[in-house]
Amino acid sequence: MKRISKFGILFLSALCCLGFSSAFAFQTIHREIDRTKEKELSAIIDVSFGSIFLEHGGKNKIVVLDYEDDSEDKDRLQVNYDINGDEGVLRIRLKKSSHVWGDDGSDDGHRRKLTVRLTDQIPMSLDIELGAGRGDIDLSDLQVRDLKISTGASSVDVRCDKPNEISAENVGIESGVSKFTATNLCNTNFKRLKFSGGVGAYRLDFGGDLHHDATAKIEVGLGSVNVSVPRQFATRLLYDASFFSSFDLDDDFSKTKNGVYETDDYKDTGNRLTIQIESGLGSVKVRRN
Repeated sequence: MKRISKFGILFLSALCCLGFSSAFAFQTIHREIDRTKEKELSAIIDVSFGSIFLEHGGKNKIVVLDYEDDSEDKDRLQVNYDINGDEGVLRIRLKKSSHVWGDDGSDDGHRRKLTVRLTDQIPMSLDIELGAGRGDIDLSDLQVRDLKISTGASSVDVRCDKPNEISAENVGIESGVSKFTATNLCNTNFKRLKFSGGVGAYRLDFGGDLHHDATAKIEVGLGSVNVSVPRQFATRLLYDASFFSSFDLDDDFSKTKNGVYETDDYKDTGNRLTIQIESGLGSVKVRRN
């Protein structure tokens, strides 16, 4: 039998300690908040870094939350819930590290994943802010009254695969240096929507159901935006371009006057969609599908 040197024993011990430390550092948090007398909900979600997944949850829970973090830092996640009258106020914050290096959490090699499942039983106002990371936001089956999304250096996908049961009075989206995709926006049942893009690639799909007149305003600085509209929607397009932007419009639109384009059925249909686009230095493409 071969003898193991003292160096070998020390090396094996170090490996075991390193593995134990890594396993010990991994943390998971599960939290549930029961629904009581709330008739509406205000949810503020502030994620400085990492990945967030949002979707609808069960009937008897205001929120079901799962968080995974393989770093050694504790108390990153803060969750507070209060009830004011008939309104529940939920605040979720995933804060940055206090370390000088890797402070944005985007390139320090750690995995941080936050999954939020919200009640689908009551109307809600949603305020979501994502700094650096990834966002997967599924609004299907949620009763959204107001929606605000703000993203920084991130990649975000938003979708609404089922019609919202209530009207979303205002939908506001701000996207910075990022990649942003939204699918079936009209299923949010918005009356007014505003999208502001900085530097990035943006895809906005206005698919879904249109139950009333709706207005969308799109502002893009330095970047490209692709807009798609269903063929069954009577649509007016208002386009304000700079000298440095390019504009590619589907043949289904006819120019009625300078900067105004309409589909043939726009003046004859009840529920109509109006989209205003302002572009700086970038490209705009509009298609009907």
